[in-house]
Amino acid sequence: MKKYLILFLFIFLSACSGESEYDLAIEALQNGDYETALAKFTPLAESGDVNAQHILGLMYEREYGVEQDFTEAAKWYLNAAEQGLPASQIRLSQMYIKGKGVQRDYWEAMKWSRLAAVQGNAEAEANIGFMYHDGFGVKQDYAEAFKWYSKSANKGWVSAMHDLGVMYQNGHGTAQDYTKAIIWHRKAADQGYSSSQDNLVNMYRQGLGVPKNNKESFAWYLEAARNKHVTEQYMLGTMYYAGLGVPQDDIRAYAWFGIASAGGLQAAQIFRDQIESEITASELQEARKLARDLWEKYGNPAEK
Repeated sequence: MKKYLILFLFIFLSACSGESEYDLAIEALQNGDYETALAKFTPLAESGDVNAQHILGLMYEREYGVEQDFTEAAKWYLNAAEQGLPASQIRLSQMYIKGKGVQRDYWEAMKWSRLAAVQGNAEAEANIGFMYHDGFGVKQDYAEAFKWYSKSANKGWVSAMHDLGVMYQNGHGTAQDYTKAIIWHRKAADQGYSSSQDNLVNMYRQGLGVPKNNKESFAWYLEAARNKHVTEQYMLGTMYYAGLGVPQDDIRAYAWFGIASAGGLQAAQIFRDQIESEITASELQEARKLARDLWEKYGNPAEK
């Protein structure tokens, strides 16, 4: 959560034209001096500064230096949302969906999501997709959900990438297409999105969208792994570990599990550690060197 707050701060800071109090408030917040930040943001927000209003909403919602107060957060989000700030409009929408600080109201949630989506906000588009998918405030409509998830996913919103993958996987709102499901799950999985990582592993275990012959599937995973796809790096490790389509090789299994683990896939770490307990010290040294070499070529750093 903190990284999103910092991201907002940089956006707001760049949009701010040298307001010294605002600059000092931003600096205090970045330094973790929440008391000073609150003292400086509050009068700015009360005077109508839309960015200060949004940041106050974040501080109260996420308990940054103040006691968590959803009602106070919703108040400041509303002030900023009414001035047209998409970031506040989508936060307010989420609060209406969850009934935090306001009475749960799906119609209000949809209204604020649409206002943000009109401005191209990817999170709002994903939110509208979710509401159509589950029938919150609107009649359930998979085709509409697919449309909105597509808009958001194509802008890089990771949860929408996952949801779009699920819709292709299940054939909801579109024709069932395992190849496209894998493409979108990969995009999310490579950013560390665990639900997509799990879905990919389950699809691969069921042989959905991949060659069924072990040798062919090994070649398929190898190509994807070399293209820095984390889940396929993990699957390549399992094939080396079990000797499927390739001679059993603990050292190569360790190396591929290692770079998949460094890429954010926790299941890979479990297997890597298991192999480490089974091989000799000299084999471990060789495996670690291979892992470093593979990482330099095919590593995909996990997002924090």
